[in-house]
Amino acid sequence: MADGQPQPAAPPQPQQPLLQCQKVSDIIRSYRPTKAFRPPKDAANSNYVTSLDFDDQGDYLVASGDDDTIQVFDIKEGKSTKSVPSKKYGAHLARFTHHSRQVLHASTKVDDSLRLLDLHNEGYIRYFSGHDDKVTSLTVSPGGDSFVSCAKDNTVAVWDLGSRNAQGRLKLATPYLAAFDPSASVIAIASQSTSSVLLYDFRNYDKSPFSTFDLAPHEERFTPSTRGRAWTRLEFSNDGKNLLVGTDFHGHFLLDAFEGTVRAFLVGKAGSPGRAAPVSTTGKPLGQGDACFSPDGRYVIGGSGDHSDMLVWDTQQAPEANGVLKPMTTLSHRGRTAILEYNPRYNMIASADKEIVFWLPEDGSRSSEK
Repeated sequence: MADGQPQPAAPPQPQQPLLQCQKVSDIIRSYRPTKAFRPPKDAANSNYVTSLDFDDQGDYLVASGDDDTIQVFDIKEGKSTKSVPSKKYGAHLARFTHHSRQVLHASTKVDDSLRLLDLHNEGYIRYFSGHDDKVTSLTVSPGGDSFVSCAKDNTVAVWDLGSRNAQGRLKLATPYLAAFDPSASVIAIASQSTSSVLLYDFRNYDKSPFSTFDLAPHEERFTPSTRGRAWTRLEFSNDGKNLLVGTDFHGHFLLDAFEGTVRAFLVGKAGSPGRAAPVSTTGKPLGQGDACFSPDGRYVIGGSGDHSDMLVWDTQQAPEANGVLKPMTTLSHRGRTAILEYNPRYNMIASADKEIVFWLPEDGSRSSEK
């Protein structure tokens, strides 16, 4: 492998068994860091992980970094299996298709094309050209081979993996984030400058949105100093009931996915994770937001900003009278959590900043990080 393998943060220890049957509510408080993968020893100190994604089965994790590499990890084995260099084009927003050996990613150099990588032979299957500025969001349909990209050129493009040409395009103001609902029938697009989230029938995305959620009054209330900017994440819960709008600094909006009402504002962060997601204007490393839903849709897990912990919010808890929801628990960590993803099939979490950390529920054995 051209760029070397990441080094474990501690002497290798057996990977704890992955738990698939336990309810998230039974183990959510017991997550602990169990293994960490540091950048290669010869890497520059400035190298950061910029995206994480699991495949459909939860067996593999793919990560992109600002060192222009794509890393692949075997979850069951608890080890890195591949490091693919992308020195010419760069790599960001690496996303598995429904084939665990194929990964889509955005480019950070040369042009703004999307690229479909075959992990087996480390060659590109197809380029998807059409954006005139950096891609800010890349989301694959849970129901097929369609995917959607957003970019700084104020366009949203709809693609099919089988064709290099876009199937359609929307022109909107700052549509920097997009997300499919679990049924793959609705696409949500977040427009930062207009403080709105637009919902489209994906089969008729060329029509007007069937619903628009106006977050301006809620931004005035909860995030007045960053109104119209600093949105970092857009994600539906797997039960389709909630929609998460993550922000860089103050906290996260939990919306009713049908009505657009703000169910709660998730507080507890202590500053910014230090990333420029989804748009970089200050030279900060890129990212993809620092919060996500658990697979059962009940919990939101997020970074704590400047502090070295992870926060967990229970969306079934009633918010306080002022609309804020505080974390139900804090998961101790030694480093910043700038990016995180919850495994879709196993009780396992991956987080990252400069190094990638695997989290498992504590089973009484000693963590390999301590």
